[in-house]
Amino acid sequence: MNLQSICENLGKNNSAVKTVVAVAIFKGIFRPLFTMCDKKQDPKSKEYAAIREGATEIIAIPTYIALAKITEKFAPKFALDKSIKGNFTNPGKALNFVGVCAAALFVIPGLCSVAMPHILKLFKAKTTNSSPVNSVQNVATKPVIKISAKQIGVEKPSIYNTNLYGKVSMNTSRGMTI
Repeated sequence: MNLQSICENLGKNNSAVKTVVAVAIFKGIFRPLFTMCDKKQDPKSKEYAAIREGATEIIAIPTYIALAKITEKFAPKFALDKSIKGNFTNPGKALNFVGVCAAALFVIPGLCSVAMPHILKLFKAKTTNSSPVNSVQNVATKPVIKISAKQIGVEKPSIYNTNLYGKVSMNTSRGMTI
């Protein structure tokens, strides 16, 4: 067998659902792994992202398969006469692709938006109790020194202010701080 016959064989026996499920399996394995290997991210945010990515693919795989099977059931209604020449002689594969697209565009995002809060709630208790970001004691508080323009001898109000962290910022004419 040469490469061309292998590719033709794979193309004849392939369907959209097989391809998408294979991609979802690899994404479900490798995206959380790569997320957890990122050394620049906060460990809690890495864990949250990895759980979310893995759970999304766990939801996606059965959804792809189910919608592809459901849409294939409508194939006999779209079957054409064999004597008519055209590319739409196998409506099962075409409807399989439509089912995969519908799953990716509508059903999976809907299921994830419903299921994800419940999945993440299991891990939220661990992260909120030990997270240094959420505790009030760990927030750096620096004293704010307010000096009026009259105290330093300037008659016009200064357009420069210091923020909470001691950095100098400039108020623009529209009231925005740069």
